[in-house]
Amino acid sequence: MLSKNTIAAIDLGSNSFHMVVAEENQGQLVILDRIREMVRLAEGLNDEGELDAAIEQRALDTLSRFGQRIRSLNSHCVNAVGTNSLRRINNSDEFLFQAEQALGFPIEIISGIEEARLVYQGVAHTLEQDHQSKLVVDIGGGSTELIIGEGYTPQLLKSLEMGCVMMTQKFFADGKIKSKRLQAARIFVLQRMKAIHYTYNKLGWDSVIGSSGSIKSIASVIREMGLQERDGIDRKSITKLIALCSEHKKIKKIDFAGLSEKRKPVFLGGLIVLAGVFEALRIDHIHVSQGALREGLLYDMVGRRQNNDIRNKSVQSLANRFHADQQHARRIEQTAFDFFQQLKDDCFDDTQNSSNLIRWACELHEIGRNISHSFYQKHAAYIIENADLAGFSRQEQYRVAAIVRSQRGRIVREYFKKTHQVQQENLIYLSIILRLSVIFHRSRVENTLPAIHLSISENKLTLSLPDSWLNEHPLTINDLEQEADYLQVLGLTLKTERRV
Repeated sequence: MLSKNTIAAIDLGSNSFHMVVAEENQGQLVILDRIREMVRLAEGLNDEGELDAAIEQRALDTLSRFGQRIRSLNSHCVNAVGTNSLRRINNSDEFLFQAEQALGFPIEIISGIEEARLVYQGVAHTLEQDHQSKLVVDIGGGSTELIIGEGYTPQLLKSLEMGCVMMTQKFFADGKIKSKRLQAARIFVLQRMKAIHYTYNKLGWDSVIGSSGSIKSIASVIREMGLQERDGIDRKSITKLIALCSEHKKIKKIDFAGLSEKRKPVFLGGLIVLAGVFEALRIDHIHVSQGALREGLLYDMVGRRQNNDIRNKSVQSLANRFHADQQHARRIEQTAFDFFQQLKDDCFDDTQNSSNLIRWACELHEIGRNISHSFYQKHAAYIIENADLAGFSRQEQYRVAAIVRSQRGRIVREYFKKTHQVQQENLIYLSIILRLSVIFHRSRVENTLPAIHLSISENKLTLSLPDSWLNEHPLTINDLEQEADYLQVLGLTLKTERRV
């Protein structure tokens, strides 16, 4: 039986799937288990985002094995995320459904910026803390993340579409190594770096840290072949390695000491990306870290367990950026939580997740007013769904956006189509909670509401309010009658009862 303090982080990368199981004790982590399997998801993706059936099955089989290891864990103790390749899969909902069934836990797709943030957190927690700034470079299968930060705080984050699998497919798909292809690959990386090199060099850094399998395998080859005396990776060593690779006509002929058979097919692709990063940012030496995205996920989970959830800070920052009326948001939130508590046993399976969603929706529901009063809920939803919000997955942002989008006017089931059926029902009820809260605070003034009883039986929602209060608020009566009409479209009945 696993301890209640056992947590697991799963990184579904474009090249490898990783799982780390750890025990958390007062903010400190003890690693219990690590599992890594080469899946090469990016290798199975074509230009239309279609996933090869054989590689899809390989991914599902891997997740099934991961799921067996963590089967006894609670869902709140597991954080599984997909990165570049999962972002690229066409109709990823279908694959995600099968993947979640195989793993036994939800899988969230994260943006490139969120991926970069988590990589930085994973690396930063493996280093001795000082006051020096660091540049972190992480070369994955489908993308490369570059982050400048100090301590545990990232200052500049970027995710570029170039990784070891992607580069291999693009320039060496047939396995042949030619000088023209090496040069074309180098130019491709430098073109990608052109958009960021000025900003990064201007901010500067004191040291460079590399993470990920590609960088660790390059460092291993350099060490085993004796290409340099000190640890890490120097620019001259990379130049020597590329020259050695170019002596071979085929990738499969590359046979360096320290290079595993599993890493061999994508080694050259990762090497070219790293060489381009060195050249564009004028790097001379890079240290190698054992920390990576999965460690960042673990420490993110520790923060959430200690009421230090980065997502809350992201929501507050977004609300401030768009000058949301925070006093009004708090009034809405207080009423919404009252309704949520009354309905949670009947309507919501995952009460912790649902309470987070309704709280974030309340805080952000009016940020669209800063753009326009007309259809401000649409503007707010667009901002929420497309903003870079640290700590959030793309699905989480979509869920919050769907609730905010549905806060007034007609509720359209189409708003919730990107979620599973059970989640759709949860989001609809959360939207109704927000809608009712908005109705009762339409005056936008500090007022004391009476005790409002909200219950549900089958498809019938019942509001119970004092008769005397309703008589004094005819506009609210009218709004509730209009709301009853809106809910009928969803097959729900809203009834307002008067009590003495």
